Amino acid sequence: MNVYLGDQKISTYGRVPKPGDSLEVQFSLPWAWNTKSRLRPKSIQTGLVIVSTLPNIKSNECSMQVLSLEEEVNARKIKAKIFHVASDKKSNWKAVVSLHPFLKAKGYILEEAEKDDVETFKQALGVGVKGSKRIVHGLFAFLDGKLIKSYIPRQQYGIPNIKRFLDAIQRSFH
Repeated sequence: MNVYLGDQKISTYGRVPKPGDSLEVQFSLPWAWNTKSRLRPKSIQTGLVIVSTLPNIKSNECSMQVLSLEEEVNARKIKAKIFHVASDKKSNWKAVVSLHPFLKAKGYILEEAEKDDVETFKQALGVGVKGSKRIVHGLFAFLDGKLIKSYIPRQQYGIPNIKRFLDAIQRSFH
């Protein structure tokens, strides 16, 4: 799949899961924020879980994705666990933590994870970037371990349309 950062084409790899799919893989990602537990596929097996992927947590767009997702979920009174996965190392989360200490979402990192775990995660969600250690912006909603909605914006410059993503999740419940 190709996405764009402004006019620059970015080739992604991996398979974006389809509605009804579950993650039939094993990975373990280190924690960065609001937890001391690693992110594993079993972490998304119960209830509504939103996984947010972030290419660069130090960027304004990624910080706003973290903030906007939690604010919008709370405003709509959606009972969901939110897990953010960033390409970066743990220390890069400091700015988010200092600017938004009230957020409840959990943060995880790829840079300090085992190489096999990183590749498995990228492949499982289709968020890998060819020729780069980064991942693309993405949003994935799982209900009791089954995917109900995925969204990888074609235009990666800016913040994903969180409202449209949450609208689709809420429609799936009616």
